[in-house]
Amino acid sequence: MDKTDRMIDRMIDYALEKPDGTPNRVLIINFGSFSIDKVLTLARTELLRTILNEKPQTVGELTKMLKRPRESVSRDLKVLENYGLLSFKRSGRQKKPRVEKDIIAMQLTTK
Repeated sequence: MDKTDRMIDRMIDYALEKPDGTPNRVLIINFGSFSIDKVLTLARTELLRTILNEKPQTVGELTKMLKRPRESVSRDLKVLENYGLLSFKRSGRQKKPRVEKDIIAMQLTTK
C-alpha cells in the first residue's frame, strides 16, 4: 500500500466516523437512503471514469467517447447530478460535465 492509498484509507475512515466534518469531495453512502446498485450502475461508473480521465468539453463529446445514445447518457448524467456525483459548467448552450466527488465511501456493514 503506497502513501496515496494510506491517505485515502484515512479519509474514508474519518468520513465514516464523522460524516458532518467530511470534505465536499467525499460522498458517504448510507444504504438506508438509496439502493447503490441502482445509482452506480456499470454504465454510470464508466461515465464517471470517462469524465475524470478524458475530460470531455461537452455532453455531445462525452456521448461519442462512450459510443452510447445521447438520450441514455443524458439520463445517466441527470441521475448522477441528482445524487451530487457530478455537476455541469455551462457555457452558452453547452454543458461541460464535471465529477464532484473524488472519493465515494460505502459502509457495507451495519452496527
